[in-house]
Amino acid sequence: MKPYLFMAAIAAYLVSAFHPNEMLQWVISAVSLLIVMVVFRSVKRFVKGMGAAFLCIGMILLAISGAPWESYIRGFGNMLNILSLFALIPLIAIPIELGGYALRIQKIIQSKIKHSGLLYTITSGLSYILSSFMNLATLPMMYHTIRPSLDLYPIEQKERFISRAITHGYSMPIVWTPVAPIVGIIVEMTGVQWSSILPIVIPFSLLGLALDSFMGRRIANRRQKLLGQAAIDEIAAARQDSIKSGERQSEERKASHPVQIVIAILVFNGLILLLETFTRSSFLLLVSVSVIPFAFLWSMLLGKGKLFIEESKILLPDHLLRMKEQFFVFLSAGFMISSIQASGAGHIINGGIMALKDMVGADLFLLLIPLIPLVLAFVGLHPAVALALAAESLKPQALGISVGLTAIAMLTGAAAAFMVGPYNATAGMMAALSGQSSYKVSNWNVPYTAAYLVMAMVLLLILKKAG
Repeated sequence: MKPYLFMAAIAAYLVSAFHPNEMLQWVISAVSLLIVMVVFRSVKRFVKGMGAAFLCIGMILLAISGAPWESYIRGFGNMLNILSLFALIPLIAIPIELGGYALRIQKIIQSKIKHSGLLYTITSGLSYILSSFMNLATLPMMYHTIRPSLDLYPIEQKERFISRAITHGYSMPIVWTPVAPIVGIIVEMTGVQWSSILPIVIPFSLLGLALDSFMGRRIANRRQKLLGQAAIDEIAAARQDSIKSGERQSEERKASHPVQIVIAILVFNGLILLLETFTRSSFLLLVSVSVIPFAFLWSMLLGKGKLFIEESKILLPDHLLRMKEQFFVFLSAGFMISSIQASGAGHIINGGIMALKDMVGADLFLLLIPLIPLVLAFVGLHPAVALALAAESLKPQALGISVGLTAIAMLTGAAAAFMVGPYNATAGMMAALSGQSSYKVSNWNVPYTAAYLVMAMVLLLILKKAG
């Protein structure tokens, strides 16, 4: 029942986006309220407490302001645009799986890469490329592609090695890729034009990737020296035996070349850029409605259009069921945001933020913005929820900070939150894959995240001085 409720809410939102209708808005709110009530008992206690807090705050604000009864229902459904993107984005991973790209990548790595430092760079770089297209689905795909090869290299702490490489590479495109819901939230709520920040955030993300490669290769070189030449020679011989065995077996399916993924990324981003330029539709909506036809067309070009439909029918209901906690938290947070808007409490919050800005100064306040999603990640808030709440209160015009600068500050903070937040899906999934605790995965990422935040703050100061 739950997946069908989720589907109904998403379908109603998409239809209303193209054909606004008062009755449909009531349907969206009613279904969203029903979802919150239905999933309440089945979510984890921590999630239940967080969502209940959002709901209570929202209801108190409405009661204090004397809002009409309709506000208690119409306040639901405010974040279905974000949930729709979360729900549909995984479908874009299907053609990547159907193309057999992982097998081709694995074979190239085992035959061409001879040094663990270079393997780290390749792993981080591939994670970057896939994350800009697959988002969270990047983590399991990269782990299962790279992990079997680690035994063929002189790597002492293999889980730490692969976790850092994948997570860091995965987090860098979050500041610009349209498939990252974070980007859509910031674009929607700050009013910045996505194309206007791309010339800044794409080079910055590549600089972050280069920094990760430098730090990762230094650690790998240091570890390799400690192992000794005899151990290295033994591992190298094992790698050669593995390569020869793979060639003899010749079990590789017909796999497509990984360059096709890069081409697909460029085409998809170009499509979103064109749609944003020539339409007035919201950024989140454009990405959501483009995902399925694009993934289907890609699968057809691979000669597997029918398989895409079959896989989608299996994947979507299962994925939606796993999203029950996200639906509960996001819809509850959306209700609180709607209540803040309806009750006029936003003026009080904005006044407090303005007072803080005047007290610490504009430059220091700007540097504090990336820390907001990072701090909230440690109290359990998903960066998307944290940024949705922060963006509602941080009004660039009132603060005297440009829209683009505010957006970049929030996005860089979100990337840091994804790397070290112990409660978000990134740490949780990497912990499950590696068999470690999410706190350990988070701790592994602390040194690089600290360096990344310093780099982000330097960028913000340069942009502010230049502006």
